[in-house]
Amino acid sequence: MPYIIGCDIGTTNVKSAAFDTISGTILASHSESYEMQHPRPDWSEQDPEEIFQAACKTLKKVTEKCRHHGDPVGISFSAAMHAVLALDKDGRQLTNLIIWADNRSADVAIKLRGSQVGRKIYNHNGTPIHAMAPVCKLLWMKKNEPEIYRKTSKFIGVKEYIVYRLTGEFLVDYSIASATGMFNIRELQWDAYTLKKLGLKVEKLPTAVSPYHIVKLPKGNPAKLREGTPLIMGASDGCLANLGSGAIRTGSMAVTIGTSAAVRICSGKPFSDPLMQTFCYVLDEKTYIVGGPSNNGAVIFEWLMNTFFPTDEYEAVFKEAEGIKPGSEGLLFYPYLLGERAPLWSSSVRGGFSGLDITHTRAHFARAVMEGILLNLYGIGKILMEMQEIDTIYANGGFARSATWVQMLSDVFGKTVKLNETVETGAVGAAMMGLKALGVVSDFSELTAFTQVGKEFAAHKNTHEQYDALGGKFSKGAKLMMAHAV
Repeated sequence: MPYIIGCDIGTTNVKSAAFDTISGTILASHSESYEMQHPRPDWSEQDPEEIFQAACKTLKKVTEKCRHHGDPVGISFSAAMHAVLALDKDGRQLTNLIIWADNRSADVAIKLRGSQVGRKIYNHNGTPIHAMAPVCKLLWMKKNEPEIYRKTSKFIGVKEYIVYRLTGEFLVDYSIASATGMFNIRELQWDAYTLKKLGLKVEKLPTAVSPYHIVKLPKGNPAKLREGTPLIMGASDGCLANLGSGAIRTGSMAVTIGTSAAVRICSGKPFSDPLMQTFCYVLDEKTYIVGGPSNNGAVIFEWLMNTFFPTDEYEAVFKEAEGIKPGSEGLLFYPYLLGERAPLWSSSVRGGFSGLDITHTRAHFARAVMEGILLNLYGIGKILMEMQEIDTIYANGGFARSATWVQMLSDVFGKTVKLNETVETGAVGAAMMGLKALGVVSDFSELTAFTQVGKEFAAHKNTHEQYDALGGKFSKGAKLMMAHAV
């Protein structure tokens, strides 16, 4: 039975899954986790070699499980965005992998965002000016670590490191490149204006290629996979979550809540928001994904569990929260524990509770945290819904395992929410892109079996009206949080 592997390189783990090329059925899967490192306040790093070894292990495990099906027809990649890794001329690490959550360049980002140069960089490249963006990370490095900046032969991200270690080639797909803040989304090449402002030679960046670009695995590769196995570059995890969930038609929206979160729609042309609130990334040469990311996804509920419910199971806490009325009886939570990207774009803003009184119980706190995460995403969604009429939301990410939370999402947005059979939409999207790259299909419409919907949730009109009103109060409170940011 022919199969393709989708490999999704995330923030906390890498997941590889083997898909039947016809039915989209998952034949085998394996996941390996790894940790973030925080060597200084506001720094968030990872060991790229640890991630590479984890990726190799998942690929080996999956191919071993599918041995009776033969070798994979190809391996296609999905990966987290916004990371920077500096390598010397021999391919050795000069830094750890500086990931999206790193805020060391916050001061640089604030200054750049308020300038005409920053606005022009955003308009060219589609990535909001924020500490997450590699363009800001590199500006910080140039100022604070000039020797490393000078000695660096290549600045790359996590997927590019894995491809380099497997093949010896420095390549980046248009999708990942478009999230660096240095790649022109209209010309599909590194942006000359931005590189000039950075004083960065294009030779220090990997070669930008189509997400459908194929590289053949060489003999004796570190993953010990068959020589000649096609590696498809694939795209970014956010863009592929839209593809893998089925949210690539006009009128559909994807909401992903994993460690972080995002709201995204599909567009046939690039878009630059005059207020610089949204991103515009490349899925492929004809398709753009417009949306907004949040730092504060399920990681915030994990904080709540670890801090206040350390001995409880998640489902038990969800059940308690379900017993509380929408609006948590006046308790409102602002989830900005890690600063925030969309819609505030502030690394220094912090969260909190408001409306607390003596009648509130731990169940109120649990529900308020769930609602706060969603109300923040609703603020992003309203910006996108001004661009495009939305009828359906495709929900994915780890939160989708909770029916309570998904119903809450439907009620907050006032839209029908559909859940895919699998929450691993990044790996699904990577597999779909791989099959198109290999010529197995000519159009994604031939791969509807990969995006089957398992459950649907309908919004309750009265509850949505409550949440819509609460959204206005939340937005005003968020502005107060911004006013107190330092």
